[in-house]
Amino acid sequence: MKKSVSLLVVLVIVGVFITTNCFSYELPLRVFYNGEKINFPDQQPFIDSFGRTQAPARFIGEKLGATVTWDGIAKKATFERGSDKLVLYVDKRDYTLNGEKKQMDTVALNIEGRIFVPVRYVAEAFGATVTWEPSTKTVYITLNKTENNDNDISNIGKEVGGFKIPADTDLVVTKVQAREEIEADFEVNLLRKNPEKQKADLKEILLQKFEPELVDEIINHINQKKERFDVLPEKVLYSAKNDQYIWVQESRSIDINVVVYVKGYKLPT
Repeated sequence: MKKSVSLLVVLVIVGVFITTNCFSYELPLRVFYNGEKINFPDQQPFIDSFGRTQAPARFIGEKLGATVTWDGIAKKATFERGSDKLVLYVDKRDYTLNGEKKQMDTVALNIEGRIFVPVRYVAEAFGATVTWEPSTKTVYITLNKTENNDNDISNIGKEVGGFKIPADTDLVVTKVQAREEIEADFEVNLLRKNPEKQKADLKEILLQKFEPELVDEIINHINQKKERFDVLPEKVLYSAKNDQYIWVQESRSIDINVVVYVKGYKLPT
């Protein structure tokens, strides 16, 4: 009897441990610029004690088209783009924008020699819009670059790999940096609003290039994943029309990624 009770206690403890670990999965903080995920090769962005997203200064500044310089004596990071000039000081709330003194509700930081800056203040200084999606821990930076584009089409947000992407989609479409063999990477996120519309947008975008029956096969496959922790097996498909491979990656969490390879690229066997 004592052995049975002891075994039961052990099983309960193990069960609690497993359950706790299953639900303690921490989503990584991500930053997107005009629909393209910003890759940080070493130190990653984080949320500071003031609730602001901090990211390495150079990566954020250069994405916005600014030149970034660091003055170690004055402990200041300067961002310049055209006639705009932003100066942030490490550990100080005061900053200047085009010579005008302003104040933040957080501070820039020096962490192990890398300067981190609050993303919102830097992006908005150069005219970008910043939104925060708490369910996916994602920062979206949007900067309008179409001021002089007379051929702009109102329902087209951008073009990636020859695909025209609607401006109103929550589907994330990126050109993977340093991966020339990848034409476009489509990401359906089950925690971002309206996953079904994301899938519908994915279908319409893929139909711009691929055979309808092939696109239907892709959509039918990803529709197998109903909940975030359902396991979606990977699937590789081939377009004979375009001589292109499409790889639906295995998914065990919130993201479903559909990778389109460039025409003629042969997948490793």
